[in-house]
Amino acid sequence: MRFTSATRLFVGASLIAIGSAAEAQTAPASDAAVGAGAASAQPSSEIVVTAQRRAEKVTDVPISITVASQAQLERQQVNTVNDLSRIAPSLEIQAAPGQNTGGGGYIRGIGTQTFGAGSVASVGLVVDQVSQGNVNIGDLFDIARVEVLKGPQGTLFGLTTSAGVINITTNAPDPSAFSARIRSELSSASVGSEFGNQIVQGVVNVPVSTDAALRIAGTGNFRQGPDRNTYTGDRNGIDHYGGRARFLWRPTSDLTVNLIGDWTRSTAENGGDFFTFVKTGGPDLVFGQIPDDSGITARLASCGVTPGEGNKNYCTNRSFKERNTNFGGSAQIDYDAGPLTLTEIAAYRSNKDRGLAAASDVFRADPLILQVANGPVHRNLSLFTNEFRVTSPANQFFEYTIGTFVSHQKETRTPESLAVTVSPFPGLTIPVVNSIGQAETITDDSLAVFGQGTFHLTPKLRLIAGGRYTSEKLELSDVLYDLGGALSHQQISPNRVSWRFGAQYDIARRTMVYATVSRGYKGGQIAIPSLPTLPYVVQPEIPTAYELGLKSTLFGSWVMDINAFYEKIHGFQAQQCTVDQNAVISCTVSNVNGVKTRGAEINFFGKVFTGLSLNTGFIVAKATYPKGFIGNDGTNIGGAQLAYAPRYKFTLSGEYEHDLTENFKGFLAADTVWKSRIRYEQNSLRDTTFRPHWVVGTRVGVRTADDRYSLAVFGRNLFNVHEPVLMQSSFPYDGATNVGAIYGPQSFRQIGLQLEAKF
Repeated sequence: MRFTSATRLFVGASLIAIGSAAEAQTAPASDAAVGAGAASAQPSSEIVVTAQRRAEKVTDVPISITVASQAQLERQQVNTVNDLSRIAPSLEIQAAPGQNTGGGGYIRGIGTQTFGAGSVASVGLVVDQVSQGNVNIGDLFDIARVEVLKGPQGTLFGLTTSAGVINITTNAPDPSAFSARIRSELSSASVGSEFGNQIVQGVVNVPVSTDAALRIAGTGNFRQGPDRNTYTGDRNGIDHYGGRARFLWRPTSDLTVNLIGDWTRSTAENGGDFFTFVKTGGPDLVFGQIPDDSGITARLASCGVTPGEGNKNYCTNRSFKERNTNFGGSAQIDYDAGPLTLTEIAAYRSNKDRGLAAASDVFRADPLILQVANGPVHRNLSLFTNEFRVTSPANQFFEYTIGTFVSHQKETRTPESLAVTVSPFPGLTIPVVNSIGQAETITDDSLAVFGQGTFHLTPKLRLIAGGRYTSEKLELSDVLYDLGGALSHQQISPNRVSWRFGAQYDIARRTMVYATVSRGYKGGQIAIPSLPTLPYVVQPEIPTAYELGLKSTLFGSWVMDINAFYEKIHGFQAQQCTVDQNAVISCTVSNVNGVKTRGAEINFFGKVFTGLSLNTGFIVAKATYPKGFIGNDGTNIGGAQLAYAPRYKFTLSGEYEHDLTENFKGFLAADTVWKSRIRYEQNSLRDTTFRPHWVVGTRVGVRTADDRYSLAVFGRNLFNVHEPVLMQSSFPYDGATNVGAIYGPQSFRQIGLQLEAKF
């Protein structure tokens, strides 16, 4: 293991304090408490969510929702946003460097993958009721609950939610008692693990008075690999550390004040998780003209790199590091004005990216005669949001939520240089491209008025109606240094209405059916292609979705969620990436009409009986390009499955606990994900798809009878299945002859030790 002093401190503390089991899920005590993001002190077998901006049983909400409690998140080792794809069959996270806008989420096959500055996500990330925009968090710690809301959520959540929402709630301070907790997951690049990872998370809850408390949580995530430089033998160091402070104050029974601040620092060496070669051809011509008698395969072999599935090796004498700082804060006030609850949330987030775009050397292979290098670039991104809403009491004839929302997002990028060179023999370097780059300033302002209501026509029948009017202005100012410092300015100002209508009916005491139709909205983009093409406007994306669902509670607290859906997207924002004549990966974004997703999903989640918790689900989502759609290889892929969207996916996570002695309990946890074939490019090349596969994990351990301490051995991706994050043909040229892939920690086996404690 590569230990820093901070790592040693965290690991030492965790070894002293062996941890407890994950806490049981609890229901909020009141709507006001939920508005403040508070956890409740009252345990309940009912699963409570805030998908409609009020506390409700999940079985009462007419939206398809997959819920993961703190217990499930921890047993599945969900420590980052990227890990969330394991908790729900409908959710995929494709976190490719530089283009995982808003978190990189896909729901039912619909998502956003783009390098475009100022673009917004199809899947919104909301933490403690604050939209993260493009300044999203990366690490997950001290999380109470994650809700995956499927389908357009534009009525209550806004313009970045055309495909769905990942709604995250962190644990709130508790004024009633002091408590502390620490947990760790420790592995090294040995004993069966393909990389090393040490994660330590801790939390302290401090009562300040009888009506106020402070909760401080921290995390350290130190990873070695999986990428490895054969010249040094070192695995890339990728470190994350940060913390969150929450202060909760209830000065009166009617008023709740909730203050939250978080900060995270991340560093990555030599590009972090970046491209490696997985397929190469023999001797060839660079650019079709310059002979390379050795060929890419032989040149890579000379530095110890063997292309193939799961290759995590590269070879370069260059050294570079990227540093990212993400921080934010929010203030929320909830006032019970009787009978209405008033909620005000003001938030600010900032992200500062310092260093290199993705890698200063795209191929990270010094022996190649072709080299593509990016220069340093700095990105600053800030987001201010303010939401005010009024919520009526629940379960009256007409219950409603109305409000306003404003946001201001600004991003600046310094010029990013690009150099392409060819060295046919030692001592001769021929420049092919030498681009200075361009400076960019992007601002995105939005103003919205929204409302949604439920009419309780009878004790069993309810009608739903909601709408949102959004006015947006997106501006891009460009200084094009490659065109002599020419100035470019683009602006779009769309105004759109999102809506939702539906009905729900209780067919039994614990079973409900619903039908809804909704129209969503995702903001436009100003695409910035490679020069000499100037920036151009990409219109907003407008989905219309139909959903029919059934929810029921089985065995006391096990929830069944079944739904069928059909969604058609007008102006789907599709990105196509190709390698141009200069071996530069060039991506364009365009609107595509007629993209559809349709299918069905079934989910079960919760506690089956005492000792057994089980979450499982299966989805078939036929998400396809329209008829006649031409891919980036010139072939007709109309009707084919969208990139990054498996047609079938199955998930299962469970834990069984049994008493061993009077003082100890044993437990066995397992989780698995199965996916059908995934394509990574908008073309018909089979070489940039990944086959159907299973990914299996397990955990076995012992905990004390009072759930204070636990020790477990875990295994992730036990069969070492190398599912990529991204694949690129023509890497660096010749189509399917040469292919690159990006792998992350989920792509390799990990064996380790998990320790937890609470006090």
